[in-house]
Amino acid sequence: MWPTIVAVLGTLAGATLAGYAQRSGDRQAREHAHRQEVKHAVAELLEAVVRYRETHWLFVESRRAGDAETAGERAARATTRSAATVARDRVGLLVDSEPALLGAIETAWRTAVELPNIVLGPATNGRFAPEVEAALETAREASRAAHTELRRAGSAYVHAR
Repeated sequence: MWPTIVAVLGTLAGATLAGYAQRSGDRQAREHAHRQEVKHAVAELLEAVVRYRETHWLFVESRRAGDAETAGERAARATTRSAATVARDRVGLLVDSEPALLGAIETAWRTAVELPNIVLGPATNGRFAPEVEAALETAREASRAAHTELRRAGSAYVHAR
């Protein structure tokens, strides 16, 4: 009788251990898939922010050259801003409890979409007024720094889990 009891207990212990191992493996697979999804979403946001900034700086250069704003420029700015906003929202949906990453997401997006808030005024000899040029340079550097911080925070989030 004892060998039967030992066999039954061994079977139960084995089944319990196998169930635990399977749940653990499933959890690890879900975490890996989540990390990959966050990595791709952060990369998409980084790209969207770069495209928006690129569109803005091309707009600024056109104004420095004395060209009037075109409908194509307005459409490109609106399209790239929307793409950046959608990318920001996607990452925000995936990551809801990581303050460093969420802050970096918002800062990178905001520093980019606030670039057009700088009133350019007229350009003379390909330059705006000194205070406008200073504001543009400050905004450019803030946007670049925010982009770098988002890349770092995204990497830290993906690799820390």
